[in-house]
Amino acid sequence: MSANFERGAQLFEMGRYKDAIPFLSKALAENVDDYHSKYLIAQCYFMTNDIERALKLALESRSVNPEYSDIYFLLSQLYLQKRNTKEALSNINSAIEINPYEENYFGQKAYVKLSEKKFEEALNLANEGLKINAKSDYCLNARATALTKLKRTKEAEETIENLLQENPEDSNSHANVGWNYLEKNDVPKALTHFKEALKLDPTSEYARDGMLNGVKAKNSIYNLYLRYAFWIGNKSEKNQWYFVIGIYLAYRFLVKILSASGFAILSIPLIIAYLLFALGSWIMEPLSNMILLFDKYGKYLLDDNDKLSGQIMFYLLIGSLSFFGLYLGLNNDYYLLISISCLAAILPLTRYPLFLSPKTRNINLAYGSLILLIAICGSIIGYPMMTLAIIVGVLFIAYTWLGNLITKF
Repeated sequence: MSANFERGAQLFEMGRYKDAIPFLSKALAENVDDYHSKYLIAQCYFMTNDIERALKLALESRSVNPEYSDIYFLLSQLYLQKRNTKEALSNINSAIEINPYEENYFGQKAYVKLSEKKFEEALNLANEGLKINAKSDYCLNARATALTKLKRTKEAEETIENLLQENPEDSNSHANVGWNYLEKNDVPKALTHFKEALKLDPTSEYARDGMLNGVKAKNSIYNLYLRYAFWIGNKSEKNQWYFVIGIYLAYRFLVKILSASGFAILSIPLIIAYLLFALGSWIMEPLSNMILLFDKYGKYLLDDNDKLSGQIMFYLLIGSLSFFGLYLGLNNDYYLLISISCLAAILPLTRYPLFLSPKTRNINLAYGSLILLIAICGSIIGYPMMTLAIIVGVLFIAYTWLGNLITKF
């Protein structure tokens, strides 16, 4: 082994992943077929959340040594991160086929099944891994999560106790326990474990995200949203669509009944309630980020993108209220149009900083900017107000249908 590889491997073991990459890259330059260096560099990129680079190197490493089971394990983790459960499952099956005595492979397969909402299968796989090694953190974490999803509270708590007894200094375990408590709506216990996780590893995004959601969950409105998010998230994709379509059909039926009964005025709060339900998952995160900006402690939990999302929400709301005030004072319909356009632009503009993909970010930024530019520029040149209102309305409605599709770019 070269000196560069030994130093890189040493830094990797110490958790200094960014520092390890230059040494491992030099080792790879010395021997381009050194799959160990490629594998460790891929691991470093994975641990620093650079998924695309990690995937590229992992695939290259697999082509050099297709019998190395750990590379299939890593590929499964990477594909699961990209929400490609088909490839994640295929790769972890290959790892198990090569080495059926590695407990963490069964833990990884359990996580794939968790993502597919197959909680019983996930539990069985975690138990299978624990038969090989009863102290496996990876399998104990997967088992605790599966039991929480299955509402088997007592068994989940026993597993959590075992997990923390075996490795009380593991940041990821504390973070995972925190998420399990958060799903059970035990916010104080969740925050305790997220705090411990961040104390052990201040760079853990998993723990930071949990702490952020835990602090937000103290707000009763966000808490309700979080309860709903966990509940709907535990349903299969097919059942999620059934639920959403059912809510829409019920909403349409009630609006029609109220209108036919001469109580059309009562349909207004129903329409508002439906819009809040339909769009709530999109605006709740930027709205809570905006609220935390003004919290003397909560603002320190926000990263730069969270802060930007909250700031955009704040300025668009201020803009909307200001132009609405001008409309009331000057009775100019164009000011009303701009006020409404600020509200319509909230969806794409507040969401754009929250996406990882540069293409998705740019599309959302361009879309929201287009809504505002059409309203402002059209008003300045005196374009027919009704035409502008229709264009803005069509763009807003189109985004509510295309928003999820845009996230796939």
